[in-house]
Amino acid sequence: IHELRGQIDELDNQLMELLAKRMRVCREIGQYKKEHNMTVLQPTRYGEILDKRGAQGSLCGMDSDFIRKVFESVHEESVRQQMEIINKQ
Repeated sequence: IHELRGQIDELDNQLMELLAKRMRVCREIGQYKKEHNMTVLQPTRYGEILDKRGAQGSLCGMDSDFIRKVFESVHEESVRQQMEIINKQ
């Protein structure tokens, strides 16, 4: 079990690195939106992401509701970071 837990730890580290990279891209998007006077929340895009990721999760043997919840949380943090950029003077 120790080896398996080590694998989980490594995968968790990789997830954190990927999330950090994703947030960097989200901040760049926030800067673009600020420069072009765009709203942070894009409901159509948000719906597309949740639908696509939910379907991907199902194909990978995961519950689509679980995946939707994960990406809702990721999106919430993305919006928070973009709002920080937009609200900076």
